[in-house]
Amino acid sequence: YLRMDLWHHRFILEEDGTDDLNFLGFRVAGVEEFREMHRKLTGAGIDVRIGSEAEAADRRVLEIMKLKDSSGFPIEIFHGPQVQADKPFHPGRRMHGRFKTGDGGLGHLIQKETVGFEKTYEFYKLLGMRGGIEYRIPFPGLDKPFDLMFMHCNDRE
Repeated sequence: YLRMDLWHHRFILEEDGTDDLNFLGFRVAGVEEFREMHRKLTGAGIDVRIGSEAEAADRRVLEIMKLKDSSGFPIEIFHGPQVQADKPFHPGRRMHGRFKTGDGGLGHLIQKETVGFEKTYEFYKLLGMRGGIEYRIPFPGLDKPFDLMFMHCNDRE
């Protein structure tokens, strides 16, 4: 587990012989938002499974649901992350001011899609993502540039 703040972890590292993400986890504010997200997703025809108590305990959350995005990538939605206030987080180097994720979020990631921008955009919009800034980026070793869409789920624009 890797920490960035008072949460038990923000990243889980698992050795399985691949060099890729195994899943993405997204937090909702609480139990009501968790239930509403479940209703919204199932209402849109998405296959969602509520995780067992053991699965939630393994992820150190109160409840978890599991589903796949439009390209088949595993997504986990949860509420109630375990907080470890008794074990303060200290970054590996000196920081000026306070180190916290807050409204700034964790950063960026690029997730590949296999079904086209429109389906991918609609799926992540269901999760509450906003935006849709598109980029065309040349990449060394590729014959043509790839297209990228930036969406966000926090208050940072």
